[in-house]
Amino acid sequence: MLSAESRIAKGGCRRSVPRQIWSGLDGANHIAFIPYSDRQPIPLVITRGSDRRAFSLVELLTVIFIIGLLIAILVPSLSAARNAAKKMTTGKSLDSIKVGLESFKNDNASDFPQTNGYPPSFSHPPIPGYAFKPEDGEFPFLETNPVVTGAHWLPAMLMGPDKLGYLKRSSIPNKGTLRAEPWKWYTPDPLGDGKTTLSRGGPYVDVAIPTKRTEELPGRRNPALFPASNAIEKLPVIVDAFDQAILYYVANAYGRPTNMVEGDRPRLKDNNYTGGAQQEGPPYYFHQDNSAFTGTGVTDPERGWDFGNSGAKHVFAESGAAHTAVDMVPVENGPEPRVSFARHILDRKLYSHYVANPSDVKPTSPLKPVNADSFILISAGVDGRFGTIDDVSNMPPWTE
Repeated sequence: MLSAESRIAKGGCRRSVPRQIWSGLDGANHIAFIPYSDRQPIPLVITRGSDRRAFSLVELLTVIFIIGLLIAILVPSLSAARNAAKKMTTGKSLDSIKVGLESFKNDNASDFPQTNGYPPSFSHPPIPGYAFKPEDGEFPFLETNPVVTGAHWLPAMLMGPDKLGYLKRSSIPNKGTLRAEPWKWYTPDPLGDGKTTLSRGGPYVDVAIPTKRTEELPGRRNPALFPASNAIEKLPVIVDAFDQAILYYVANAYGRPTNMVEGDRPRLKDNNYTGGAQQEGPPYYFHQDNSAFTGTGVTDPERGWDFGNSGAKHVFAESGAAHTAVDMVPVENGPEPRVSFARHILDRKLYSHYVANPSDVKPTSPLKPVNADSFILISAGVDGRFGTIDDVSNMPPWTE
């Protein structure tokens, strides 16, 4: 391969020429060859390095525009993919909870006849000798007996308040007053003798399932519905992939089609509810089981937990306890169906029947919920609002 000097000479230089090497301001080495000519000497300079030039303003703006366009196209797609993955993860958590609830039923059905063997979602059955008020939703495993929600009952019963397993009442030894002091059952030394350990069942779900203490949940609570309480704030709830509480409602084993949902009326031990076309007899479900999260109505004082700090209300904040089929099913020349918890959990087949047979839609038409003999699990999904189309639940989807 010819050297630079040889290539220069071959192009017209007649003999070896003097040269000088120096470093320029750009840091590159430069070699100057001075060929001899019969006429005026012409210096020839070769620069090692590329000849660079800057981008013009138009080119820079074009590049910025293209990058911005790509971001505008890709970011929503990535966000949608991320949300879809979170919904899938939440669905798997619900599947795990469903299996756990069935396992709990297999082991403890005789203790919970009113809920078909499933854990309570509001009122724990009475504990002999213990003067707490289960009909008011009091939690027996804390000495202060706070009123909690179905979302709080779920981990407490499936994993135990300390995540070490659930204690059957039959496993509590008849020593002293322990059977009448359930807040001691889950303590390290329930009998105070330093040696007694109680046999546990479960845990019925993997203790690694995501949970958060109530005080760690995102957004804002409504103090009127969810008063600040040290006891409640420390209680965990199982959360979805969006860090929001998963709601749990268990069906009343004695529910009747004349009372699909009860609102916020006091619980009755005898299930003898009266008043109105759809409020006669035992209800299937109780809206108040999780009304501290969903809210109890459409006004600001009735607002539920605002997970997204958006100010938006939950769709089924209203219980719909007094709503009849006329309020829930669209009929020709009739009013718009009223949005409520009752309509949200209405049996899909029954709803389709009423839509196809509007003559059957009457104030006294029987109503039945989905999962009438089991339970309902609901995640608020991406938008953080219970009752919207992006909810994740164990209910069949709407096909209207």
